Amino acid sequence: MSDVIESHRERVRAADPLVAVTDLGSVTDLGGGWFETAGAVGASATITADPAARAVHWGPPTTHSLHARAAGDDPADALGRLLDRWIAALDPEPGSGLVVSWPSRDTAPVAALARRGFAPRSVRAVRTRPAAAGEPPSPGVRQASAGDLDALCALYLELVGYEAQFGWIEVLPSTPAAARAEIEGKLARGDGWCWLAETGGEAVGMLAVHHPAHAAGPAACVNASPVAYVGSMYARPGSRGRGVGAALAAHAHAEAAAAGVGTILVDYVAPNPLSGPFWSRQGYRPLITTWGRLTPSGHGAAQRGGSAG
Repeated sequence: MSDVIESHRERVRAADPLVAVTDLGSVTDLGGGWFETAGAVGASATITADPAARAVHWGPPTTHSLHARAAGDDPADALGRLLDRWIAALDPEPGSGLVVSWPSRDTAPVAALARRGFAPRSVRAVRTRPAAAGEPPSPGVRQASAGDLDALCALYLELVGYEAQFGWIEVLPSTPAAARAEIEGKLARGDGWCWLAETGGEAVGMLAVHHPAHAAGPAACVNASPVAYVGSMYARPGSRGRGVGAALAAHAHAEAAAAGVGTILVDYVAPNPLSGPFWSRQGYRPLITTWGRLTPSGHGAAQRGGSAG
């Protein structure tokens, strides 16, 4: 087992030194199952949306994940056999999601996922190009405050609804309250890393970034420090293509640079045709791709990525 994990780590390191291969023990500590085949090992976990949660659930109501490591001359074959064992052991409810996250540049094993009906759902991208500290504020962008809570919540809910059309996430009955609690918590932390873009006094876009002090979870996947994380970014349809998103991103990058932060992560929905090109233009590149598939529902099977876009 340790030989498989170390071989996997070496291959990933060669493909992308920025990817941190985390310990599987943290998954099994949560009560997940353990799977092992020749050349591959993995730990599973299940997450179900909590109606009382203070954060939006960016996925199907229930998500079954496999944290896998594959090695050998044919890692796709090894991963494939591991996937088959994991899937055979599941009894997922209709409409639940099956997900496997994989280093984006480690392409050799991913054929195993595609052959089993998985498709890219979300991408965690990384920016390591520091902005020039001391750049002037972007026109039309200002720091958000507690008085902007309603405007921020409206934009955030528009973001969730927009991303839901790509089929992986759902707007749940608990989503409005969760979105409000999440934004309230962000503003209460007082780090100032939440901004509004305005045109003619109307809020047309927002961007919220988790300061490194509050980004330990996402930061665990990258070999860098300190790391900030883009929690949400949205520009209203009428403002897209007019530089609103770019102005928000530039403002956030300048603030991060002034705080000594040169590495920033963001998650975006892979099927969204706007997200990948946008974040690439802002200096981000794929780090981890989450592959997923939905179990058939009463309305037939569907392939449903989720997050900031």
